[in-house]
Amino acid sequence: MLMKTQQTTTARRRPAVESRAWAFALRTEIFGYAEIAAEMTIAMEVATDIVRGWEADGRVRVRRGGSGSSRKMFELTPEYREPKDRGSQIGQQLWTAMRGLKTFTPVDLASHCREDLRVELREAAAYCLTLLRARYLRVVRTAVPGKREATYQLVRNTGPRAPRERRIVAVWDPNDAAYAYIPGENK
Repeated sequence: MLMKTQQTTTARRRPAVESRAWAFALRTEIFGYAEIAAEMTIAMEVATDIVRGWEADGRVRVRRGGSGSSRKMFELTPEYREPKDRGSQIGQQLWTAMRGLKTFTPVDLASHCREDLRVELREAAAYCLTLLRARYLRVVRTAVPGKREATYQLVRNTGPRAPRERRIVAVWDPNDAAYAYIPGENK
């Protein structure tokens, strides 16, 4: 059996190794120290250190094992899992582009998205309008129909995860003239 040679992980190489390891963790979703070490061809101690750092940051949690002779297996925490539906992926791509650009139009945002998503201009414009209504964006230059689109600026950058529009389920009670929110029934 042919074995790969372990790569030395220097302080200079560490960010690149950790970035590749995180991409692997996103793909596999359940992994242990050994899987990270084997995939990255790094020492088990380095893989353990990387995964423990993720655990301390709240990016991963123990799924099973760790007691006695069983191996500790990890999974991504829900807030760090890669969104599976196309709408969430598009929102994340658009949000990432917004955070990197000083000012932008929907065309700018759509052009910064992954090619395989095929983001349409109307989707980018709709996301901009949603964030404008929620006061995450401000209009820098108004649109002129048929000549130019509106130019926006991000004014409320809350972090790397994209804000998403949510629909909630509620019950209207005409006796109290109030809505009662039903938790866990978001659409």
